[in-house]
Amino acid sequence: MIDIIGMIKKRKDIVENYLFLSLSTIFILLYPLITYPYLIKVLGQELYGVILTSQMLAAYASILVNFGTNHAVTRHVSFNRNDQKILSSILCNVISLRFCLFVAVFVLYFAIVLLVPMYREYWLLFVLMYGFVSQDFLYPRFFFQGIEKMKFTSMIDIIIKLVFIPLIFIMVHNPGDYLWVPIIYTFGFFISGIVSLLLVKNKFCIQFTLPTIDGMKFYLKDSLSLFATDMVCTIKDKFSYFLIGASVGMSELVVYDLCLKLSAMVSKPFEVLASVMFPRVAQTRSIKQVYLTAVISFTSAFLLCLLINIFLDDIVAYFLYQNIDLLPIRVFLLSPIILSVSMIIANVMFVGFGYNKYLFYSIVVTTIGYLTALLFFFFTGQLNSIMSFVYIAVFSYTVELIYRFIKAKQISGKLKATIV
Repeated sequence: MIDIIGMIKKRKDIVENYLFLSLSTIFILLYPLITYPYLIKVLGQELYGVILTSQMLAAYASILVNFGTNHAVTRHVSFNRNDQKILSSILCNVISLRFCLFVAVFVLYFAIVLLVPMYREYWLLFVLMYGFVSQDFLYPRFFFQGIEKMKFTSMIDIIIKLVFIPLIFIMVHNPGDYLWVPIIYTFGFFISGIVSLLLVKNKFCIQFTLPTIDGMKFYLKDSLSLFATDMVCTIKDKFSYFLIGASVGMSELVVYDLCLKLSAMVSKPFEVLASVMFPRVAQTRSIKQVYLTAVISFTSAFLLCLLINIFLDDIVAYFLYQNIDLLPIRVFLLSPIILSVSMIIANVMFVGFGYNKYLFYSIVVTTIGYLTALLFFFFTGQLNSIMSFVYIAVFSYTVELIYRFIKAKQISGKLKATIV
């Protein structure tokens, strides 16, 4: 008979991290369910589409400021979790590196806002939305993930969402209140960053020391491949926002955003699982753990997508207050099923086993597939509907999975050969 209690005790850290991250995920899922339809109703689809565009531009800035450190540095924290001196050096060098990038990227960000006419019209919205980037500057998620104490990040995330929700309803009542949206985001993310750093200092006795140029250069270079991966991936995933807004319209952009939000809701459980398993797999290098994680992810994604499809009419009516063609959303819901396996291979296996280059190569291959499909629809005159962008997204995710699966089999073969 399987000793379930014994297995749980043996993997106490994994179970605890998963439970806390799951709790945080529930709040992340509930947040758009409450605020998203309210903001669309109060601000209108056109204005909310502009807010989405500013968020996407800020998302690009976030990638530049984070520079792949969340994943790359987690491994260093995990290996040195019992050495406070090294941990202090890691934290201070990484946060200092991010600060330098935060300032430099803002100059580029503001220049883009001034150069694009539509952005310039809403320049204050875009500038305030840059505060969104503070979460990637201050928040040391890599530290908590590396020491496998994700309950702290979960509690901070939950508290921030509990602050966001009432403030949105209190401050935003009509289209003229739209600037309160980025102000509330900035306030919440900045406070969460400060609180997390104080927690690291007081709870884990980490000392804030002066960074070194060599230390910052090391983490900049070490994170480069993952940064390139994140940037290319963001271009692939977020570039469609700008194209849809420009060629199809801001109202259609809101529909496409709903596709992505529903996909993200499905993706959250296996993202949590990947975050929990990554530090352990990095230590054990267990192929069996990777495969088990992938099976659990695929099963959960498939069942959740099936459930959403059954109630899709009611879900769309709740979010958008109008009847729309549901086919784009139904087709797009294939994406999280594909990603459920693809993401585990990339974030747990490739990064955990030190094959960061395969992660980058897979994103490059996917982006080539994305651009090829994009050019095909453009030259055939079909890049004028949301359905075209849905087909492009699903195609690119499929190409990504095929490449990653092939490389995963190769890595598995190498490890088995080494053991023999």
